[in-house]
Amino acid sequence: MISKLLIRNFKKWKCLDLPLNNDVNILVGDNDTGKSTILQAIEMVLTGKVGGRAIEQEIAPHWFSQQCVRAYLDAAKTDPGAPLPEIVVEAYFQDSPDLATLVGRNNLLGERSSGFQLLITFDPDYAPELQEILASDLELVSLPVEYYKVERRDFSGERAPLRNQPVKTAMIGTSGVRLYSGVDYYLRHIISANLSDKERAGLALSYRTYRENLSKSDAVTAANGVLSESDNTLRKRTVTLGLDTSARASWETDVIPHFDEIPFHAVGQGEQSAFKMLLALDKHAKDKHVVLVEEPENHLSFGNLNELLKRIQKRGKNQQLILTTHSSLVLNKLGLDKLTLLADGSHTRFNDLSDETRDHFLKLAGYDTLRLLLARATILVEGPSDELIVQKAYEQRFGHPPIDDGIDIISVQLTFKRFLELGEKLGRKIAVITDLDSDTDQEKARRRFQDFEKADGNVKGFVGAVENGRTLEPQLVAAAGLACLNTVFGTSLTNNQAMIDYMTVSKTDSALALLLTSEPIAFPTFIHGAIDHVR
Repeated sequence: MISKLLIRNFKKWKCLDLPLNNDVNILVGDNDTGKSTILQAIEMVLTGKVGGRAIEQEIAPHWFSQQCVRAYLDAAKTDPGAPLPEIVVEAYFQDSPDLATLVGRNNLLGERSSGFQLLITFDPDYAPELQEILASDLELVSLPVEYYKVERRDFSGERAPLRNQPVKTAMIGTSGVRLYSGVDYYLRHIISANLSDKERAGLALSYRTYRENLSKSDAVTAANGVLSESDNTLRKRTVTLGLDTSARASWETDVIPHFDEIPFHAVGQGEQSAFKMLLALDKHAKDKHVVLVEEPENHLSFGNLNELLKRIQKRGKNQQLILTTHSSLVLNKLGLDKLTLLADGSHTRFNDLSDETRDHFLKLAGYDTLRLLLARATILVEGPSDELIVQKAYEQRFGHPPIDDGIDIISVQLTFKRFLELGEKLGRKIAVITDLDSDTDQEKARRRFQDFEKADGNVKGFVGAVENGRTLEPQLVAAAGLACLNTVFGTSLTNNQAMIDYMTVSKTDSALALLLTSEPIAFPTFIHGAIDHVR
């Protein structure tokens, strides 16, 4: 298992030191925060390949972080000897006797550990060519990656093998199914790895025998009779048709899985990606140590995704699973304590959440937890009607919904403390709006938040004035006034209590009417206070 991953200058990551759990790791972040880059870096350092192809064939200028590229291009204008940027990826493994040959200090940290190091660096053999370019009138606008080389070594300093890898890896990309001769590279690799040597040899022999017998069929014999009479060779050789029976024509390229007699590539993409994931995690696949999965939720319905996650939990006991996701179901089901949140070139881990909070979100597996994790700031409210009302107060004040400013309003019922524990780690602004309920004064009500209101001031609770009522409805009536609300609801109620009763009975309808009205509304000051806090 990988205990730690180091990345330097690779795509979004100028510098990343990422600890990893030995079972499940869930990478979450907004688009373009470097989730896929981490999976790609692991694949490269463990296998020497990217997307099934040699790294040397795929190197591109955009692989290097923009910061280091800009710094080099600026320096090269005045200093032809400026050092070129290099990419470094290191995977540190947990101690294991099986990996004793990989142990050494050939790593960035100088630690005695087992692991692999991947270096993508300028090849000094091309120094004359580079100097010639720098001395010419041509302006260098990108890195000369054609002059780069790839080295992959273990921490003892020995060149890492491309075959017989000591740490096995399966990479499952579900965002698109890449097909080569009917089955994509990853699936061919996984199927082959799940078979014993005896089973693979038997398949290969049967496949070759089938091809040899096919060459003797009546149709091929008839075609050969015609071809043998032609005079199209220089030395008058006999031309016949025959199937390739060399090792290059292997069963792995032509024999493909069928689902209910439908070829694998013709079934739905959700079924394809789920099959690849489960096969990679198969309990009989003893040599699969690290399984990388990109967005397992792609192409799957809610029910099928839930079934897939249950099977992942059962089968992944002896594997290290590292996956990216934009699904709250995946996050909640596999465990918030396995989460690493990526944002702004940094990461936050959630492996020290309390058992109560972790279990709470595990039970609420369908809850959209990612809204809290990915928002710039958040207002937590007690119910869906409160959510609509606070959104209306924001829109009326600023002319656009809060989500346009990266602010999300989330209904959490009475479990806001669980969300605050989760949000506390984010270091972002969070406002909590709650009813007074049975509390006799505002200060007593605000004590609910004292465990979370730290010196940084990020978390703050807001409640209404006692004299205006203990729930949101009387607070709204006190602020907006009876005449305004009668206009909004199309009612003709004659006193405040009648309006409070009306809004309490029809909470959702009243909140929706407030959201959709063009009538100006005066909202309670504590709602504006919460909005000011997160702005």
